[in-house]
Amino acid sequence: MLISKLIQSIKEHYKIAIAIVLCVFIAIVCTLIYHHKQKQLEKPVVLAQEQAKSPQELSKAIHVTKQEAQEVVSKKESTQPIATYYTQAPTVEKATEKVKQDIAHSNPNVPKAATEKSDRTAVVANTDEQKVDVYKINLNKGHKIKAGVTLIDKKAYETIGYQAGKFEVLTHFNGQHLEGGSALYTVKEW
Repeated sequence: MLISKLIQSIKEHYKIAIAIVLCVFIAIVCTLIYHHKQKQLEKPVVLAQEQAKSPQELSKAIHVTKQEAQEVVSKKESTQPIATYYTQAPTVEKATEKVKQDIAHSNPNVPKAATEKSDRTAVVANTDEQKVDVYKINLNKGHKIKAGVTLIDKKAYETIGYQAGKFEVLTHFNGQHLEGGSALYTVKEW
C-alpha cells in the first residue's frame, strides 16, 4: 500500500523527482572532484632551497597565494623542521625524493610528525647542511559556512551563517520564511 502510494506520487511529480536525483548526482560528483583535488594538494612537494626562500616560487610550488607563501617564508626562518631521521642516498636531491616517497606512502620508518595530515607538506633539499628538511604547512581557513538552531521566545529558528575572517553573518529562518539576521565581529581569539 505504502509503496504503491510512493510510486503514484513519483509518477505525478516525475519532473521534480528527476530534478532532485540530478541535483544529488551533481553534488556527489562535485564532492568527489573536490576531495580528489584536495588529496593532490596534500601530497608532499619537493622544493629546492631557493624555492623555499622565495615567496613567488613557493606560491607556485605548493599552490597557495603569494601572501600565504610570504607568511610561510617568514615563519620558516624561525621554525625548525618538524622531524629528523636518517636515510641512505648518494645525494641530497635523491634523499629528498626518497623522503617524499616515504611520506607519501606512510613508511613506518618516517617520524609520525612527518606523516601527519596537513594542508601542504614541503620537502626541502638543504644543500648547505647536506640534509632534507620537512615542513608541514597548515593554511588559515578564513571562510566558514555554519548551520544551527536559534531559540528565541520558545520558538526555534533554523540558522545559516557565513564567516570570513573575523566577520560573521547569520540568517534565521522559520520554516521557509526569513525571520531575521545577525552580524557578528570577533573581538578576541585565543
